[in-house]
Amino acid sequence: GAAAERRGSPATAAGSLGLLSSSCLTKVELRLTCKGVSDRDALSRPDPCVVLNMQSHGRWMEVDRTEVIRSCVNPTYSKVFTLDFYFEEVQRLRFELFDINSHNGPKEADFLGSVECTLGQVSPAGSSWDR
Repeated sequence: GAAAERRGSPATAAGSLGLLSSSCLTKVELRLTCKGVSDRDALSRPDPCVVLNMQSHGRWMEVDRTEVIRSCVNPTYSKVFTLDFYFEEVQRLRFELFDINSHNGPKEADFLGSVECTLGQVSPAGSSWDR
């Protein structure tokens, strides 16, 4: 599963991409950790990367992605996703986990799984959320 943490932050966010139109009330930082990532190829360890998508006007749009951590089944990513949190809107997020095969490049990445949630489901500031 993935763990996320949220905290107030002054950094820029996905909302500035025009995904949301109402006034922003706070910034949220998400930090991801995955545990027990399985490679589709049983003979090797995965090179995992997480892609963050946000639903806007009924369509999923890529917001950002983590770095690739080579040969790791329990990655903790240094990438921080900073998002605008709108209390009055349901902001749907999808985290997609991929195994990036260096010899094939990102277009040939193996899809390992995903989880969907709303930004409001992420637990209170400073704590973690496991899925």
